[in-house]
Amino acid sequence: MNESPGFVTTRLIVILINEALYTLMEGVASKDDIDFAMKRGYQFPYGPLEMADRFGLDSVLASLERLFREYGDAKFRPAPLLKKMVRAGHLGVKTREGFFHYDEDGDRLNREEERR
Repeated sequence: MNESPGFVTTRLIVILINEALYTLMEGVASKDDIDFAMKRGYQFPYGPLEMADRFGLDSVLASLERLFREYGDAKFRPAPLLKKMVRAGHLGVKTREGFFHYDEDGDRLNREEERR
């Protein structure tokens, strides 16, 4: 078996999350549509954007940056939106705000609750 930086699961999931971010940035689909498509189409318990919120956007960014440094492959270059959100302190569940909003227990708020 060959040596490789990072865990296999991390390496695979951060690429999916990063591509979801580019899909959102390009206006191809909304954050809700992206997550719904992956949950419905692939039976994921969470879509890639909610998954990123649960991992911590800062952790996702750190993983992508580490892999990009190691490999130099553009597929690991973090989406600008991810960097922007981390700079703003929107780290996901741990700050209760990321791509979605969360209560103090880490449960995702629905749209009506987010508006309050």
